[in-house]
Amino acid sequence: MLTPAEFLRDIEIHPHFQSRIVDWLKPWRLKSCVDILIVVDVEISTTPSNSFGIASVIELLRSTTVGCMKFRVDIALRSNEAFSVVANPGPTQPKYRGFRFNSATGGADVIDRYEQIWCFGFKPNNSGSADDSQIDAAGALPASNPELNKLDQWMKDRKGGLFGTGDHHFLGASMCRRIPRLGTMRRWTNADGVPPIGGINRIDTLRPPPPVTSFQAGGPAFLSNGAHQGDLTVQPIRWVAWKSVYWPFAGKRKRPHPVLCHPTLGPIDVMPDHAHEGLCVPNPNLSANKKFRNEPEYPNATDGGPKPQPQIIAYGSNLDSDDWNFAKGAQPGRSNNPMIAVYDGHRAGVGRVATDSTWHHWMDVNINALRAANNDDWKKISRYFINLALWLNPPGFSTRCLYLSVVASHFESVGFQEYHPGASTAELGRALRLHLGKVYGPCWVTERIWELAHELRQIPQRHLMELGKRFEGSDIDEEDFEDLVLGRMVEATLKPADLVKGADPGSIKALAVPEKLFARPFAAAMADFTKETERRLKLQSGVVRGLRPVRG
Repeated sequence: MLTPAEFLRDIEIHPHFQSRIVDWLKPWRLKSCVDILIVVDVEISTTPSNSFGIASVIELLRSTTVGCMKFRVDIALRSNEAFSVVANPGPTQPKYRGFRFNSATGGADVIDRYEQIWCFGFKPNNSGSADDSQIDAAGALPASNPELNKLDQWMKDRKGGLFGTGDHHFLGASMCRRIPRLGTMRRWTNADGVPPIGGINRIDTLRPPPPVTSFQAGGPAFLSNGAHQGDLTVQPIRWVAWKSVYWPFAGKRKRPHPVLCHPTLGPIDVMPDHAHEGLCVPNPNLSANKKFRNEPEYPNATDGGPKPQPQIIAYGSNLDSDDWNFAKGAQPGRSNNPMIAVYDGHRAGVGRVATDSTWHHWMDVNINALRAANNDDWKKISRYFINLALWLNPPGFSTRCLYLSVVASHFESVGFQEYHPGASTAELGRALRLHLGKVYGPCWVTERIWELAHELRQIPQRHLMELGKRFEGSDIDEEDFEDLVLGRMVEATLKPADLVKGADPGSIKALAVPEKLFARPFAAAMADFTKETERRLKLQSGVVRGLRPVRG
């Protein structure tokens, strides 16, 4: 995250208050940036001159600020050369060469400097061979047991977030297939049933450019990578309605997972198309052991709740060759190709994990035209990349961003216009929720609030589940609870903020650390919500009991 001073420079706060707020927040020790290490095999380019690579995504991450979050990206090249650190790499050059996950420099492990690791693997090769033994051949640089033990330790100790992807066949398997959780959330090998590059079992998601008319087999036009994977026509995807592991109610509103939620354009429902994609795994074996050590792949929850498990958050589809003329030949139409999977390990004491069916959703060859057009499709797709960087953070990173945003809001237009003594708790919270949603998106706000229950240790998971059972079947609106929590947080900082606005700068007292400042308001909001919901349910049941049939 940005420091308070850096954050305040990027939002609309009058300079008169900026130095005062920095002094006010001195006890809040905030990291200046989210550090991301992107690991690539040598076949995946990081330079704009080679479109078979991810240069645009790297540039996007580095140039984006979302509220109080900014991203710093380093590149690690997984090659067969000796490990070295480049002192001053260019923007598209690797900082680490000959990288391994257990590489160290200056007596410290490299990956311990990062909050997130993103893996784009290509090896072993694109041969199309049915022989999976190539994955572990020495020349493919497969991830070794010492590497995986270090990566596993990093995910436990630092709660680091990890993203990894490959493509059809066994592309990317050498680096990724044995990484905890990632290796079972996506198909990586022939033995796993990963789709091939060609034939009837491939996943060809290409879509024709408008005007959209079908071409019967043998017709005048082909759908092929050369013409269509990099055009402005994208594939539609089907997002899955998301429910946070911390949110025990069915809920009134249907939203996508925060990774697929755009702040202003709604659900992210498109991706670049491609002629041969991979697949994620909808129901991995939660009782399996790790592939490099005899212990569970998926740990139990640390709070007594159900075991966290991966979930598919988006499905892709492909057109039927009975209606369309594909350059790669026949394929059946499919509507449920698992495309994006995520795992929230925070409740299990480990980092989060995400994976994608293919790195072609990310590659310059697929996105450059969309990026140049800067249309709504690109705004959605590019926000998917940014959302992953927001979501994969270790526990506390994003929540502290919420804390800082609450404080700053007192000195922005929402605070000056909407925060007044006559406003109710819900009114204050609603104003703040709408304000935060424009920056982070409504799904991010919902997730942050429910993670407070876990991070502040105010409400054990088992109590949340009991609460969910009590209100099962009721038409609860989660935004009512969000308004109460945010409203209580505004109230907790209302008087201190007024003092900062009017005080002599030398008399400003430092604000308490956020976990202490906001724990009691959260508990109060939960009590308010429970009481109000029970009142509504009693009122509803009373109305129902009072109904009498009309007799003719």
